[in-house]
Amino acid sequence: MGSSKLAVDSHLKAGAQTSKKSAELLIAKEHRKSMFLPRYVSEWCTSKRKRCFDLALSIVALALFTPVMILIGWVIRMTSAGPALFRQERVGLHQQTFVILKFRTMKHACSLVDRGSKVTKQGDPRMTAVGALLRRSKLDELPQLINVARGEMSFVGPRPKIPQHECLHMLSRPGITGAATVVFSDEEHLLADVPENFVEHYVTTVLNPEKCRLDAHYIETARFSTDIRILLRTLFKPGSQPESMGEPQHAPYHRKAPSMTRSVSSSMASVNAREVLPLRDSLPTETN
Repeated sequence: MGSSKLAVDSHLKAGAQTSKKSAELLIAKEHRKSMFLPRYVSEWCTSKRKRCFDLALSIVALALFTPVMILIGWVIRMTSAGPALFRQERVGLHQQTFVILKFRTMKHACSLVDRGSKVTKQGDPRMTAVGALLRRSKLDELPQLINVARGEMSFVGPRPKIPQHECLHMLSRPGITGAATVVFSDEEHLLADVPENFVEHYVTTVLNPEKCRLDAHYIETARFSTDIRILLRTLFKPGSQPESMGEPQHAPYHRKAPSMTRSVSSSMASVNAREVLPLRDSLPTETN
């Protein structure tokens, strides 16, 4: 009797484990289907010149902004409980994860009963008063200069996302800013009218795929001048799309670049995702 019960229990346990593994495999398979794969990688994206540019600029920027960063960290510690820095795992080059650094703009997670959505929208009750100011001025991103100096990030590239939200094959280092970052610079305002329960779903199914199209296009066509243009637009002209990135500089990584490339639309896209959609014909599509 005892041995029969033990055998039944072991079969049930094995069945539960199999079901769990099947579900995990199904989720992973669906996630792979939704991933965007750039057709090729521009020479600039993977060049030593880009890395040298990032390293030199990050060292200069750290030297200039370290006093400001120390002051911001002190203000955060004095005005709310918890650490000054926020650390989170993000997807980097070749899908390798790394820990991104930002100034903490929300109440310390350990003191919250419900951590809520992984997406932040305008007027989020979890945000601190100092955090709201840092987000508006983008000063919360300053610690990422350390990520750039380490070689985990670049100044310009696809914006790194958490593993659950990433749907782009990261064939270049993620960036502090990028083409999609410029277009969706006012994302929190864009999400303000979305019901709380649907914010994360809207981001993962509507906004992220459009961002991926722009980021994949950047990976295919980026040049040094592209990075300079995006950096300038990030600093002085938020909310507009960089101009045409030019003809791609082919540097195939695992497949041949097509012999002819379609022209890139030079129309300026606004923050509204619907105005990004006309670019779909010139941007990569999802891969199976």
